[in-house]
Amino acid sequence: MDIWKHGKYLDLWSLVHFLSGFILCGLFYWLEINFTWTLILSTILLILWEVFEFIIKIIEPSWNVAVDIIIGLLGFFSATYLYFLQSEFNASLYLTIVGITFVLSLWGFLDYLKKGYR
Repeated sequence: MDIWKHGKYLDLWSLVHFLSGFILCGLFYWLEINFTWTLILSTILLILWEVFEFIIKIIEPSWNVAVDIIIGLLGFFSATYLYFLQSEFNASLYLTIVGITFVLSLWGFLDYLKKGYR
């Protein structure tokens, strides 16, 4: 079973995108950037990541690209609930999410190097 293979809509990378949106929101919250700018900057970075993937020839189905951005924004809004609406930055939760995202990204990247893009 190839769990890192890009799907038509969702795949294991979708979890990485969700967590990335969560991380971006937490980072900008910690930097004390207001919600509007946090949303704008996070959205731009999520889109730029998809552009970067295209530039380095990671070609995914168009729907998968769109869903990756939407899933990233869902992660962003999950963090928004915790940070902006609860008004408390939980550093241990944030660092745990960063660690999980790093491990998943490294695992997927190593799988990519081993098997190549599929």
